Amino acid sequence: MSTNKKKLLVLTPRLPYPVIGGDKLRIYHLCKALSRQYSLTLLSLCETREETDCELPDDGVFDRVERVFLSKVRSYLNTLLALPTRTPLQVAYYRSRAFASAVERILPSCDGVVVHLVRCAEYVRNSDKPRVLEMTDAISLNYSRVKQLKNARGLKSRVLSLEAKRLGDYERTIVNDFDLSVLVSQTDKDYLFSRSRADNVMVCSNGVDLSGLTYLVRSMASRVLIFIGDMRTVQNEDMCHFFAEEVLPLLRKRADYRFKIVGSISPALAERFRAYDGVEVTGRVASVADASMEGAIGVCPMRIGAGVQNKILEYMALGLPVVATSLGYEGLGAKSEHDLLIAETPQEFAERIEWLTANEALAVEMARRARAFVEQEHEWGQMVAPLLGKLDQLLG
Repeated sequence: MSTNKKKLLVLTPRLPYPVIGGDKLRIYHLCKALSRQYSLTLLSLCETREETDCELPDDGVFDRVERVFLSKVRSYLNTLLALPTRTPLQVAYYRSRAFASAVERILPSCDGVVVHLVRCAEYVRNSDKPRVLEMTDAISLNYSRVKQLKNARGLKSRVLSLEAKRLGDYERTIVNDFDLSVLVSQTDKDYLFSRSRADNVMVCSNGVDLSGLTYLVRSMASRVLIFIGDMRTVQNEDMCHFFAEEVLPLLRKRADYRFKIVGSISPALAERFRAYDGVEVTGRVASVADASMEGAIGVCPMRIGAGVQNKILEYMALGLPVVATSLGYEGLGAKSEHDLLIAETPQEFAERIEWLTANEALAVEMARRARAFVEQEHEWGQMVAPLLGKLDQLLG
């Protein structure tokens, strides 16, 4: 461990390994950039014994890693106890005395702390160390959109209403207890702070690690439609149900289209998706590039959620022409009809996909422009440079 580097403690509510899924990708690549200038200690909550005991890659990002087990039973109890209070339920979900003790033990030897998501903000809210809150999304915006969706699966509207209000209030006030807070898009910042200046809140968009995402010129002949995402999130599950139920049947009436879901998924949910005609499910994979090799088009039928979508950046890097909702490419900066196609209804999705399939040369040209776009506008080093500058100022 280098002794001349300043030391940062990084708190995460979930172990960022394996590095698949939007929130894991973001904090990992932020830390990868930080590790070039700082010595990082990772303190992470884990909800399974497998996570607390698994071997981690020797990637040089963290000089030290500590993990604290927090059972789902304890988290559910935390949530129930928070119902009569004003505490956001997901903040309560991640409460752990053992984690708080670990923070108290480690933080005095560090020069500052980076907190990933508001879920861990309470642990250092009253610390006198320089504090950065990496919020990523305005989660209350995400929840308010879920609430508006009539057919959101497995969600109780009253609970969502309660949580959206609590989270909005919490997100707007918690930034006052941090030296710097970071959001992924101007849309998220405007939603939370349209009525205040919020000078200590900055926008740092998502990037893409091009080293593991090889660009391929795609053939539309395979008619394989790719979806990349962690299927343990509400918005990703909703997207895939919507596509499998309402879009794919329209396409399969015309040709042998297949819908391939790439990413972590529970066995029970995987079986539900495999029951749809024409749907394939990979589960967790070592390489999204390899799993997407036969793909023709990348889809992002996002109807709920907030923030810049890593999956679209990955599609673009891989050479997959993209069809997404306007919500899906919110905050991305890409040009509709130039870098990707926009669709809102099942019929529009089917029409855009059929157009790409019938016009392969134009589809490939669009994908080429999209790859150039992510290279120029969303490379991780470029994305995190302003944040690194701010952090340098904070730590003197």
